[in-house]
Amino acid sequence: MEDGIKKAINLDSMLESLGPFGTYNILNFVLLLFPVLLSSFYECGYIFEAQETLYRCEVEGCELNENKSWTEYAIPKNHEKNRFELCEMYERRNVTVDEFRCLPDDFYNNKTVPCDKFIPKYRMVLDFGAHLTRVLFQFNLGCQEWKRALVGTVHNTGMFTAMLFTGAISDRYGRKVAVGMAALASFVFGLGRAFAPNYVVYLILHYFEAGFGGALYPSAYVLIVELVGLKQRVFVSAMCNMTFVIGVVMLGLLAWVVDNWRTYIIILYSPAIIVVLYVWFMNESARWLLSKGRRDEAIAILARAAKINRMDPKKLDLDALGDPLLKSDSKKTENVSQLRLAIKSSIIWKRLLICSFLWMTCSLVYYGLSINSVSLNGNKYISFMLVVLVEVPAYIVVVVVLDKYGRKRTLITTFVMCGSAIILFAFLPKTGWWSLTLYLVSKWSVTLAYSSVYIYVSEVFPTNMRQTLISVCSTSGRIGSLLAPLTPLLSNYHSSLPTAIFGAMCVISSMLVLLLPETNNIRLPDTVEEAEELSRMKSSKNNVNAT
Repeated sequence: MEDGIKKAINLDSMLESLGPFGTYNILNFVLLLFPVLLSSFYECGYIFEAQETLYRCEVEGCELNENKSWTEYAIPKNHEKNRFELCEMYERRNVTVDEFRCLPDDFYNNKTVPCDKFIPKYRMVLDFGAHLTRVLFQFNLGCQEWKRALVGTVHNTGMFTAMLFTGAISDRYGRKVAVGMAALASFVFGLGRAFAPNYVVYLILHYFEAGFGGALYPSAYVLIVELVGLKQRVFVSAMCNMTFVIGVVMLGLLAWVVDNWRTYIIILYSPAIIVVLYVWFMNESARWLLSKGRRDEAIAILARAAKINRMDPKKLDLDALGDPLLKSDSKKTENVSQLRLAIKSSIIWKRLLICSFLWMTCSLVYYGLSINSVSLNGNKYISFMLVVLVEVPAYIVVVVVLDKYGRKRTLITTFVMCGSAIILFAFLPKTGWWSLTLYLVSKWSVTLAYSSVYIYVSEVFPTNMRQTLISVCSTSGRIGSLLAPLTPLLSNYHSSLPTAIFGAMCVISSMLVLLLPETNNIRLPDTVEEAEELSRMKSSKNNVNAT
């Protein structure tokens, strides 16, 4: 046991000695932040592929008529909503297309029929051979909003599937193998989607792309974190978050400029082949190699890194790494005992259910606000980018407030702030600059809460069960991301229904946090007994710097 602890401590100190800004680290950061950037495209690209779009019936024989007055007698008006009907047109009298002159007498003004084809509302003249802009028109999904919304759900179902084997591939075959396989899957299935002949094939490719390529971000993130020592992990984690945000902003700009969805997908997924080509020439994680008993390979990589950073490898004291720590029979017996205690513990169960709900709330609201942002008044692309950019200060603030004000106070404040802002947005008129401001405050708050939940959940469970219980919470979070793409459909019943639900869940979450213990300045619990003890502590002050 002591040799294993010594090994871990020495590895962290060696990585810190190499420094986060050495040539070796900077080169690897650049190579690994590129797939992080691409992952932002692949996780959020579907928002613009199948976004909500204004449309109307395509009236054969009238579309090339430059005089748009024919719409008044060819398409019925919905006076309640002050717009043309989306799904029906007036029935045409018994005339052939060749004789059709698009005159009032050519339509029955009291009979309507369902539309067969649809056209973007803003595009009144459709040139022959022109590409229709979105999946909705390419696959004739007009008046089938559930099919459009299903695209996001299928994508997130694939991401959910990726969680089941991402860790297994990374832990068994290596970090760079996981990155390479995810990049290859993204390239093959993502690029293939650009040539999908029909809606069903398009959905299938969407699922496989997310299911096999969804590991791109977590695999690259783990490899980046394992490049540095303990004290530098917060910094490199922030680098990943910032890179992801930059990628999403670039995505919004691309969707704004590129009008054809097939071209849009080709531009997004083609760069993945670059990662596939260079990742095999990168070094594997020294920490992973040590965990697999491949000590000589790890030492060789660390020595090479030192030379690239112009350091003497002897200063790293590589011989002190020792052999990997082997688990003893007594350790296995202890783990079984702890599992039984966790299953019987009502405190652990309560904590697990509450943390799962918090994670699901953050996921649903976070992705829901991003998806619904394209429906805001004004330029939807600018609105989307603003909603994303507001995350940047949240990532900065969370590092300060969590330690200064504690986990519980931060979570309660951010949930209340998000819930209040989003409920105000839901029931007040959607006009004026303050409407967008409330929306941005909501996104900023939930981003801060999401970041806090990630850290907090890792602190309330015992070491022996931590990864398993965190995975349960994370799985609950994926339920929220699965439901988020469907929330725009609720606006068909009431325009404020999606945001009202988001606000209500935030308020409920803020109250549930009151039932959880404070973990600020408290040592991580190693056993079920220590984890239970957190709930019995009246104050964390007496436990500052506890050992």
